[in-house]
Amino acid sequence: MSSTIYLLTTLDIHCYPETEKDVPLWLEETLKLLDKFSINATFFFPAVIAEKFARYVRAILDKGHEIGCHGLTHESEEQYNLMPYEKQSAILCEAKKRIENVIDDEVISFRSPIFKINGDTIKALQENGFRLDSSVNSQRIGVFSSDITNTGWIYSPRKPYHPSFDNPFVRGGSSVWEIPQSSFIFPFISNSGIAFGGTFMKLFFRMLYIESRFRRNPIVYMFHPEDIYSRRDRLLYKFKWSHLLPSKKTGFEIRKILFHNKRPEDTSRQIIGLMEMMRNSNNIEFLTFRKMLRLLESKDG
Repeated sequence: MSSTIYLLTTLDIHCYPETEKDVPLWLEETLKLLDKFSINATFFFPAVIAEKFARYVRAILDKGHEIGCHGLTHESEEQYNLMPYEKQSAILCEAKKRIENVIDDEVISFRSPIFKINGDTIKALQENGFRLDSSVNSQRIGVFSSDITNTGWIYSPRKPYHPSFDNPFVRGGSSVWEIPQSSFIFPFISNSGIAFGGTFMKLFFRMLYIESRFRRNPIVYMFHPEDIYSRRDRLLYKFKWSHLLPSKKTGFEIRKILFHNKRPEDTSRQIIGLMEMMRNSNNIEFLTFRKMLRLLESKDG
């Protein structure tokens, strides 16, 4: 049996009116970092952002990376777990077509904004020609996220699987592959590093690496391009009493105290250090989601 450990580096792209001018800088820094470590990654773009930065999207493709779909707008109302099937399908159909018009190629990979999905999402993805999803955070505790009512993550499989149309957190009859975002209580994403530091993330990676050696499940890491841009403005947290109350859409907003008021240069340094550690680890092969699909299909067949 192969001892190769597959590592899927992913980026979720966000853009807000006050940061629009900075997005090209973030993307350029990200491409330099990935070039430095010879890593091919999957960039998940909301369709409207892919259109707005079409030149950069095509540059990302030219570097050998993959473009996936991160919804249509990534605005606060785009929460798939709260939408009926018909609305989900319409949005996914539009988002997929608009990104495909930018890249002149098929989009097969999806990640839901803030990881929120339900069984209808899987049905809508399959109906619209998506082949892969990465919205499930296996064994993540929902109370530390914006999806505090999600108990499905606790019992969801850690290896890639075909989810059920009734419950995306269990195996079923869908043709879509679910490739879970690596998690254990916390997700293996840059926000965890911002909250708990670089040493925590390196230990987290080492745990996932050992697990992958024995169980052969891929490691999925996610960060945002702005996270490595050391010259961006510091995010400031302002406490409100309402942040102590849970919301179905935003969870406990008090958790933001963990991610804000941090020095951007420290965040950038710890992400670069983690990626260097991953690059230098034995038997690691970096894959895009599209390449992972080929491996899954060859084993499935």
